[in-house]
Amino acid sequence: MGKGYMGKIMWVDLGTGEIKREPVADELYEKFLSGYGLAAKILYDRIPPGADPLGPDNVLAFMSGLLTATGSLFTGRWMVCAKSPLTGGWGDANCGGDLSPAIKRAGVDGIFFTGKASKPVYLAVNGEKAELKDASAIWGKDAFETEDLIRKELGDEKGNYKIACIGPAGEKLSLIAGICNDKGRYAARSGLGAVMGSKNLKAIAVTGKAKVETVDQKAIVEQSKKFSKALDRADFAMKVLGNRLFRIVGTLARTGSPMKQPGDLWRLVLKKYGTMGITAMSSENGDSPVKNWGGAGFKDFPLDKASKISDDQLLKYEVKKYGCFSCPVKCGGIMQVKDGPYPLEETHKPEYETLCAFGTLCLVDDPYVLMKINDMVNRGGIDSISCGAVSAFAIECYENGIITKQDTGGLELKWGNAEALLKLVEMIIYRKGIGDILADGVKRAARKIGKGAEKFAVHAGGQEPAMHDPKFDPGHGCSYECEPTPARHTIAAYTWQDLMDIRRFFKEGDSIPLMTTKKKHLEPLHRMN
Repeated sequence: MGKGYMGKIMWVDLGTGEIKREPVADELYEKFLSGYGLAAKILYDRIPPGADPLGPDNVLAFMSGLLTATGSLFTGRWMVCAKSPLTGGWGDANCGGDLSPAIKRAGVDGIFFTGKASKPVYLAVNGEKAELKDASAIWGKDAFETEDLIRKELGDEKGNYKIACIGPAGEKLSLIAGICNDKGRYAARSGLGAVMGSKNLKAIAVTGKAKVETVDQKAIVEQSKKFSKALDRADFAMKVLGNRLFRIVGTLARTGSPMKQPGDLWRLVLKKYGTMGITAMSSENGDSPVKNWGGAGFKDFPLDKASKISDDQLLKYEVKKYGCFSCPVKCGGIMQVKDGPYPLEETHKPEYETLCAFGTLCLVDDPYVLMKINDMVNRGGIDSISCGAVSAFAIECYENGIITKQDTGGLELKWGNAEALLKLVEMIIYRKGIGDILADGVKRAARKIGKGAEKFAVHAGGQEPAMHDPKFDPGHGCSYECEPTPARHTIAAYTWQDLMDIRRFFKEGDSIPLMTTKKKHLEPLHRMN
């Protein structure tokens, strides 16, 4: 009987080169499902207490989900887990793109790496065949070049291999380095790109044709088709008003009005604009942190500025839509920028978190600079949230005389100085000058700089918070501090109930558990999708 999972995991010992497949008991799937859950169990058992996150004893896991490749919608995300070098505790990150189904079609539910290779390598998996290949020639290349070179070496003209890799930031062990898939999808949080770099693992390339067996495949497909049709329906007013209505809702939130936004509106905004469609609204209503968390959107980054880096202003550069595996919304996009000072031939559309981290947080409203930075961090292999946050931290330190032009290599790090920000990001990615200090996040940077810099270092457990201000939604503050992966915004919040109109599922007069409702809805997805 089909169960949705493959029942095996792959172990790769980078020190010895041994690769083996190991069965996983049904009881473990029943108890931990898959994804984060199964990885947490296995890593807890295998990583010794006190292990150095950048040492050979750390275990790095690439996981698929329980429902991935079963025909279910919204089940294409993959997860990467290890002991975090950034926080020193549990580390995880999840990503869209196309790697997750490839892992299962290779006949396993996850790939686990131990040890450290003596030279740069990448793992190539084609069904039952798996081998470590020399990556010396691609070490030092950015994430986009890496994917192209691996495909060329494997003779993969059709793009059958799905690739996840690190860029220069991961190679240089930046503690805010991420892992790139499909030239723009990122498992960015927890500094797990540095774990790959510490193991001399440049990339994994996976393909296969194994079939995922389910109990009732026909029922899954029928439900998915039914839901897809429902997604295509839209109220006329929402089609006409579009993002204007979204902004009105955001403005009303400043008056204390609940942010009730019909799911159809949220879907339409995501489908047309992607997450960048909420940038202006979030700056206006106070959701976006501003001026290194010390400012206010309506005063320091008002709507006329936020609108320059949001929705229609950036959508005009989109040349085609992009959708992750099994997602009918297709919120992503591929952009081409021919005008302005920084032309880009092909790059992924920036996400809200990136626009906010380098935009509202640093008071930069130049769309050309932000699109260029988005391309730079994607190529360089660094977490855009943390990179933007540590940049804002550096600016505030400069504004307060804690660091000077002598420290910055001549850069005038002032609020809104777009050109200086552009150069600073490059310094962080490649650990040049002051970028070497900033590349390990705000907590460590503040300790090294001293002189009172700690008061400008905003973090939770060592990780820079996502771009959602707890002053707007206190639920995020609780989540940032209490989650095993600190500073993450994807598990718990208060406003989620209003955004998704969760109240319709409760009887009138019922109390709604504000924090746990989102947690109970979303946490299982990290095990199943």
